Amino acid sequence: MEREPETDPIIDLIPAMVWSATSEGMLDFANQHFLEFIGAPLEEISGVGFYKLFHPDDTSHLASEWHDIMASKHAREVVGRLRRADGQYRWCTLRQKPRLDAEGNVLRWYGVVLDIEDRKQAENALKETKTALAASEQNLSLIINSLPVLVWSARPDGSADFVNKSWLDYAGRPADQILDWGFLELYHPDDIPGMVDIWKRDLEHSDHTVLKGRIRGADGKYRWFYFSGRKLVDANGVVRWFGVNIDIEDLQRAENALRESEAALRESEHKLSLIINTIPAMAWSCTSDGRLEYFNRNLIDYVGLPFEEIVGFGFYRMFHPDDVELMRMAWDDIVASKKSRPVDARIRRADGEYRWFNLRQSPLLDSDGNVVRWYGVVVDIEDRKRAEDSLRQSQSDLAHVTRMTATGELAVSIAHEVNQPLMAIVTNAGTCLRWLQPGHTDIEQARLAAERIVNDGHRAGDIIASIRALAQKSPARMEQTDLKCALRDVLDLLRGELRHREIELDLDLPKWSLEVIGDRTQLQQVVLNLVMNSAEAMAAASSERRIRIRCTEDEQQFVRVSVSDSGRGVPPDELDRVFEAFYSTKADGIGMGLSICRSIIEAHGGRIWASAADSRVGTVFTFTLPMAEVTADYDR
Repeated sequence: MEREPETDPIIDLIPAMVWSATSEGMLDFANQHFLEFIGAPLEEISGVGFYKLFHPDDTSHLASEWHDIMASKHAREVVGRLRRADGQYRWCTLRQKPRLDAEGNVLRWYGVVLDIEDRKQAENALKETKTALAASEQNLSLIINSLPVLVWSARPDGSADFVNKSWLDYAGRPADQILDWGFLELYHPDDIPGMVDIWKRDLEHSDHTVLKGRIRGADGKYRWFYFSGRKLVDANGVVRWFGVNIDIEDLQRAENALRESEAALRESEHKLSLIINTIPAMAWSCTSDGRLEYFNRNLIDYVGLPFEEIVGFGFYRMFHPDDVELMRMAWDDIVASKKSRPVDARIRRADGEYRWFNLRQSPLLDSDGNVVRWYGVVVDIEDRKRAEDSLRQSQSDLAHVTRMTATGELAVSIAHEVNQPLMAIVTNAGTCLRWLQPGHTDIEQARLAAERIVNDGHRAGDIIASIRALAQKSPARMEQTDLKCALRDVLDLLRGELRHREIELDLDLPKWSLEVIGDRTQLQQVVLNLVMNSAEAMAAASSERRIRIRCTEDEQQFVRVSVSDSGRGVPPDELDRVFEAFYSTKADGIGMGLSICRSIIEAHGGRIWASAADSRVGTVFTFTLPMAEVTADYDR
């Protein structure tokens, strides 16, 4: 399939000036190499603006040639001077070729511009040499030896009888090692047979010779040269050949690169076709509005559905019924936003089994940013999904073990917290009985004692309920939760432990509720871990021991919770590592508590980090959570 050059970025990599024009001769494309050479954007030279690049003395001639070429519909090489970005005019050869339709009409013109300034200079130098030869042999020798090209002359049998100083300087050898047939030792071994055949043929049957070959320089490196020679017969009938060798290494490299690029392009197209149908993934393409128009053999074989059933928007029937609407919403959003986004969904296999797949897509945009076509692949991630489910279960089990461990460590303090309302219940029950005894009956005092019993009972029940919630092993329940209430409940369990450790707790909470979507128990575990870590960090502190918990909401609708302490602090170079699994700053720590905290917070759509305290004493652990719809539920 033929491609328009302006649609292929490889054109910009070709070290040659490539262009294209409309059938009317209006320039509409120039590759990056061309634009860098002239130092102007395409807009300045498009249409007929390219005429301004020509030398004033050449413009009329080149315009006439271009019109003749277009009229004849035949390519023809034209030579003229073009202005380079630095203002210098350089000789260039303009080569063009028409692209014709079946009726022979020109569809487009394509061409290249080759800088032949060096060759032109050499040709001019050769002309000057011939003129000088006719005038004076002495002047000829002086001019030839000053030319920046390799000049030579040869006998009728083809052996060299003269080389100029440029030849000697380039070869780095004396003349006697180059003359006669010594020059063959400098030619590339692969080029000698062909060059000698052409040279001998032209000696016998022509009055000029043109060929290319590589010559080894004084540095041992071979460079490509353009050989041009002509036979001359003097007044005495003596035959000699005169010629020049022009360095075309850069031009040859450009030509080689162009050929290699064209071959690589053809090979790439062939490989692409093979790859698309043989890669172990399901490839597809859609129109700009999201309609399926192509899918490779793997996709056809996997779903086992005929093309006509899934083309257009029929591809939705491949998905699991529970995923269809989510997939439709995601795809509509991707098409509307023109931005790719991976999407996971289940696809039914030909045998009826559903497997998880990751659908990835990428838009092809035009110069105006509009989507021309969507390309994508469908990758089987069933094993990855199962691994993720297994990992989540393992993390849940580990989190439960961590909660149980923390609860066990707080057993004494929790028992004390439970014992207080129980002892109050016993005391108030005795008081109630005393006020109900004959002779001491006071119904009002007995009623007040009974109310205190009820309140203390509720208090003990709340503590036990909190412990039970932490101890339960149940799947995560993502629901709207008042984070402030959850914080207070878990802190009630910790107050006794903090008093035992002689740690003061400063709690700064807003008056209104802080509603988030999440699992209440998991969020309480995060706070429990952070507070206990802070308490342990202050175990050896001799100064004031204080933990401050601050809860706010920011402008981005996120709840921000910070837990700061006045402990020994975390070294600055370890702040980013404390959340890594099995990394701990404690001698007896296993390094999983903060790692679990990070997993919980990130699973809730938030993030967690550690930083040094403003007072340069202690550490601040902060996490954020996205807010749910907030209600103005103020404390009373």
